[in-house]
Amino acid sequence: MLAFSEHRRSSPSLNEIRPGMGASRSAVRRLEERSEEVGIKMTDLRRILFHGLLEAGPRATAVEIWKTLCRIMEHGRAPSQGSIQRNLNLFVERGILRRDVTPDRLWRYSVAPERKTALAITFVEAGTGRKIACNAPEVATLLRRVAAEHGLTVQGAAITVTSSVSAT
Repeated sequence: MLAFSEHRRSSPSLNEIRPGMGASRSAVRRLEERSEEVGIKMTDLRRILFHGLLEAGPRATAVEIWKTLCRIMEHGRAPSQGSIQRNLNLFVERGILRRDVTPDRLWRYSVAPERKTALAITFVEAGTGRKIACNAPEVATLLRRVAAEHGLTVQGAAITVTSSVSAT
């Protein structure tokens, strides 16, 4: 039976990155945090892809990222080009990466700038219409995750609430 090296191989491990190669841990960790905020589950393959992306530099093509990963992986077990492209598409869709198309139709990838605007969340009391600002970051994270799962971006949110006092 013929062996197909690009099919169904186990995912690479972070331990396979050659010492001294790869991106800084803090830069990779920040991309991981941004990914988790928009509902992307972190896997070893995605962490390794971040190393390759950052090591290749801004405006790298998928092939350049793959070649970088082949160079920095100790045993030459870089992810397949198909796996890389699928994950790049996901990161672009969720706003982690930016894809620029050149006049010669090459797709170039860079880290997208982080959103600086705070999400405005307001609780609206159902009975009175009174508005209460919500500054809880975990609520904003939850809303962003739910929106991202449906291909949306949250600009602001108003949540209708009722009094917690129950009538007996």
